Amino acid sequence: MQKYNLHTAIEKKVNSNYFTGRVNIREILAEGNSAEQEMYHVTFHNGALTTLHFHESDQILIVTYGKGVIGLMKGRNALRAEVDVDSITFINEWDTVCIPANIIHFHGAIGGESLSHIAIMKRYTTGRDEKGGLKRSATKWEYDLLQEENQNGGESLEKFINAAQSDIRNRIQLAISKKRQVETR
Repeated sequence: MQKYNLHTAIEKKVNSNYFTGRVNIREILAEGNSAEQEMYHVTFHNGALTTLHFHESDQILIVTYGKGVIGLMKGRNALRAEVDVDSITFINEWDTVCIPANIIHFHGAIGGESLSHIAIMKRYTTGRDEKGGLKRSATKWEYDLLQEENQNGGESLEKFINAAQSDIRNRIQLAISKKRQVETR
């Protein structure tokens, strides 16, 4: 048995392609201390969000502080995925959510608020890799998806990704605003 503390666990470097705004991540469980699970304590400051992404296993989120939002997308293409306004869920301290595997989604803090949550995922899928071993469960991020979706050879990749991400951010913020309006009526 091993004991870890959410506030003193190892802080991971944050990839700026995977988040908007300031985010801190503490690694609780990973390859070095768990054979099957990954667990992180993530803090989103002042409206920070993940970029669009999906996991090959279910993801469980347990809110430990603040107010946030989770939204699911319709479609498998980041550039053309539609925000499913009906799926947008506002979360509060001690709420627990299970996001299904292979669904493009985002989550984080509501604008002007901060949010902390514990994220738990399986390290392996039920499939086997090409050598017959356990297949690592992957997370695919918006930046990676947009690289694959870039069909315009004349435009630089970074310019394409920046424009696409700006459009995606605007659509997400608009959907969150619409959902807030519906819930305050």
